Amino acid sequence: MKKLLTTIAIVPVLLALLLAGCTVSDPDHPDGLTSLNGHKYMSLGNSLTAGYMDSGLIMNGQMASYPRLIAGQMGLDTTVGTGEFSQPWIASPGIGSSEPTPGSAAGVLYFDGSGISVLGETPLVDIQSILLAATDPTPYNNLGVPGALLWDVMNAYSAATSFGPAHGGGAETANPFFDFINRASFFGNLTGNPATEDPTEQPSMFRAAIAKGAGLATLWIGNNDVLGGATSGNPVIGAPGAGNITPAADFGVQYNILLQSLAGGLIQRNGLPSTIVVANIPYISDIPYFFPVAVFEGFMNGAWTEGYAESNVELVTLKALSYAPAHMDDPLPSEYTLTTSEIATVTSIVDAYNTIITDAVATINGLYPGTCGIYDANDAMANLPTANKTHFLFVLPQVGGDVTTAAATTYFSLDGVQPNQKGYGMIAKGFLDAINT
Repeated sequence: MKKLLTTIAIVPVLLALLLAGCTVSDPDHPDGLTSLNGHKYMSLGNSLTAGYMDSGLIMNGQMASYPRLIAGQMGLDTTVGTGEFSQPWIASPGIGSSEPTPGSAAGVLYFDGSGISVLGETPLVDIQSILLAATDPTPYNNLGVPGALLWDVMNAYSAATSFGPAHGGGAETANPFFDFINRASFFGNLTGNPATEDPTEQPSMFRAAIAKGAGLATLWIGNNDVLGGATSGNPVIGAPGAGNITPAADFGVQYNILLQSLAGGLIQRNGLPSTIVVANIPYISDIPYFFPVAVFEGFMNGAWTEGYAESNVELVTLKALSYAPAHMDDPLPSEYTLTTSEIATVTSIVDAYNTIITDAVATINGLYPGTCGIYDANDAMANLPTANKTHFLFVLPQVGGDVTTAAATTYFSLDGVQPNQKGYGMIAKGFLDAINT
């Protein structure tokens, strides 16, 4: 699943079509900024940046995205449809990752009073009807793309050029979110064949941020470079075709080129350095999608009598709760579990990524002192009380429990990976502290 870098030099990117116009105690109102008011703000990243929630993108989740909260504290107008900070707003039922009927897109998840359901579906032929900002004349300020990998930030501008197809994957690995978030049909110089298109003339996240001349940019990327391997239940570090986790050496090359290109490109675009704040990568053990064997067996009313396909299992994935009830006589397959050694593999690569991110920030500050900051999301997640990470499970039909307490306590949405409104408020507070520092 991982990638070999297409090297792109630090360049002054001036895309002509893009240049025009171009305290935690109250997490919905995080502490404000002391400066930067009025500056253009761009956010680059993946689902965590986009405001993805309950396994999909929908307006009520996007309203709580940490970039929108930051923009509000900067004094920017975040009004839907008319504000100076824009996002790719999506109407109900949203666009989610659940399995839809053929020819449709599934909506987001919701709690129906007794369990978790999908809000609805939208036929693919009608998908434009729920893309409320599809005709905005300039790139969105929030360019977070669910599922984006580190490689994608500089290189992807459409589903066809996202990481999977670009590196030999089939159509099933294409990321359609790039089509309606980057909107290359508006801003690119397209030929209809990605192999013949000049990547320097396409609206990747990176190029859009340069073109709009961000005075402040936030970047949170790299989570999916390890998460995909972890959620598969069988994480393997390796190059495309040999693994599902980006090797640290590849990650280091890609991250340093991205951050240096972003800092250098914004200086050339604006004539002075911009502020850039990045976030690092949390451990998978700090998100409730993965939980201990003992918790899983408690959900199943006792020990899992048929055992596990793997030895030394420590963590079970959220998907196991859907699989297990219909397979009570079978060992739990390896794709639903993580062993001691697999957890060590994932933890070691997160540590390596975070060292790379820290060193990359230091490099930028060596070149342009005081312009690059870091939000330690890993530390913030590790220190979040256990109840804030696990109480979302009480809305699951296998568990039961006090839904009111769960809703009031948890910082996570129903997919077990993405934050809810309170979680995004905590993240916004962390970024704001780093920006102010």
